Formats: sequence, structure tokens, C-alpha cells
Amino acid sequence: MIDPITALSVATAAVGQIKKLLNDGQEIGGALAKFAGAVSDVNRAAEKAKSPTIWKTLTGSAEEEAIQIFAAQKKLQQMRRDVETLISYTYGQKGLDEYKDTLRKVKAERQKNQYRKEEIKDALIFWFVTAVIVLCGFAGLAFVIYFIGKSQGKW
Repeated sequence: MIDPITALSVATAAVGQIKKLLNDGQEIGGALAKFAGAVSDVNRAAEKAKSPTIWKTLTGSAEEEAIQIFAAQKKLQQMRRDVETLISYTYGQKGLDEYKDTLRKVKAERQKNQYRKEEIKDALIFWFVTAVIVLCGFAGLAFVIYFIGKSQGKW
């Protein structure tokens, strides 16, 4: 997953590209897709921040991440309004509806593909680390039992 700061920079670049392309009268589909992807990434980061993993709570600053996400969301809201205004002026209400439909499609596609891959990767890491910890615990217990038995003369 892209962090909120990177997603915000992608969104800013995409909005600049959208404005330039609209002014030049060119196709804006690619820039809209980048912007929609960045919006989706920031929203996903906000969802994940609500219930962070054990590793995230141990390694990161929850307050710093929350502030980054909040700032990114507010900036994206302003950018979204700007983009919607530009699209509405250029293509009318029908174009704005198509844009919003594109946003929904991109969000659904990202959830289905990219975010699912991240969830699987996080689960695999969690279970691997858990298995290593459990195995180390059993190995430690076996050593303790062995040394107790050895000190009692059973081995």
C-alpha cells in the first residue's frame, strides 16, 4: 500500500495534469485514473489506521500516521471539488456522472486486486512470525526439560 504522503503527491500531480489536459482540450482518462487511485489509497490507509496490526502499533507512531491521513484526506477533498468543478464546466453533468462512476470502478478494482494481495501478505507474515515464536517457545521448553532431567540424572 502507498502511504498517504506519496498518494497525495500522486493526486497533486494528477490534478495538475487534469487541469493542463482540460485546458488543452485533450483526453483526461489516464490522469483521472491516477487521481482515483490516489484517493482510493488514502481512503484505504484511513480504514487500516482504524484497526492497526500488532506490528504497526509496535513500530509506528499512530498519532503521526493519523495526522498524515487527516491532512491527505482534507487536501484530497479540496482537489476532488476542483476536479469535479473542472469536469462539470467542461463536460457537463453527464461527464461528472461518468467521472464519479470511474471513481467507483477504480475503488472496486483496487479492493479486489491490490488490497487483497496486501491482506494476504500481511496474514502470511503474521502467521510466519507466530509460528517462529511458538517453535522457539517449544524449543526453549524442551531445553529446560532436558536440563532438569539431566540434573536429576535421568539422562
